[in-house]
Amino acid sequence: MATIAPTLDQSKPTTSQSKLAIRKAVDSIKPVYVTMSSFTGKSNSAKKAVALDPTVFDHPIRRDILHLCVVHHLDSLRQGTASTKTRAEVAGSRRKIRPQKGTGRARLGDRQSPMLRGGGVAFGPKPRDFSTKLNRKVIQMGMRVALTMKLREQRLGVLQRINWWSHKTATLNSRLSGLGWRTGTLFVTGESEVPARMRLASKNLRGIECRTVADLVVYDIVKWRRVILDLTAVDALERALGKGLLEISDSERVVSDVAHSCVEEVEPSA
Repeated sequence: MATIAPTLDQSKPTTSQSKLAIRKAVDSIKPVYVTMSSFTGKSNSAKKAVALDPTVFDHPIRRDILHLCVVHHLDSLRQGTASTKTRAEVAGSRRKIRPQKGTGRARLGDRQSPMLRGGGVAFGPKPRDFSTKLNRKVIQMGMRVALTMKLREQRLGVLQRINWWSHKTATLNSRLSGLGWRTGTLFVTGESEVPARMRLASKNLRGIECRTVADLVVYDIVKWRRVILDLTAVDALERALGKGLLEISDSERVVSDVAHSCVEEVEPSA
């Protein structure tokens, strides 16, 4: 006699259960902390830390996504202006050089033949567009991966504001040398433009560059050894790249009572 196996309850979770699961997942998300650097001088107070959104600064590493973003950006920089003339575009007479038969020499046509010096080019380059298409969400993921890699390598720093008190290059050079940021450092601000004094002081420093968040691409983060953000840049990146699972208010952004073991510091030397 055949037996009937008991049926399993495969009912889908209710809406309240789904909301509860999402709430538990959100509650388990904790911010990532990085030590706030001092740009103007040494501070006598205790070190402060900056809370970062883990969905932006603690993303799983995807080197394939970084490769796609870098190739996409470098393709867009190619001019694609290389051009050669085919045999139809080379100026000159179309007369046959010598008779086909009777001379004992090789057969030749006109002087525009690709075989001859000064003739056309067979299958040569023509002006073209080398830019490729990449989905917006892939580029956003590449930005998250690049920021996460810099943070894990201790090459991501945060400042209160990227500004300098003088437009003289020598003063900024001395301060950056003291911090170990003299070479390979990219400063990113969330303001509409780089502060004038900072822009003038860093303009003649090789290995230093200032950008705004609007001009920042994945290739810049991968290329530069060290990336320094200000608080407005952090807010702008989290608004553009965050998934909305963790809201960090202005009062919670900078804290001073975080355990040292969970705080990342920027690498001081090149």
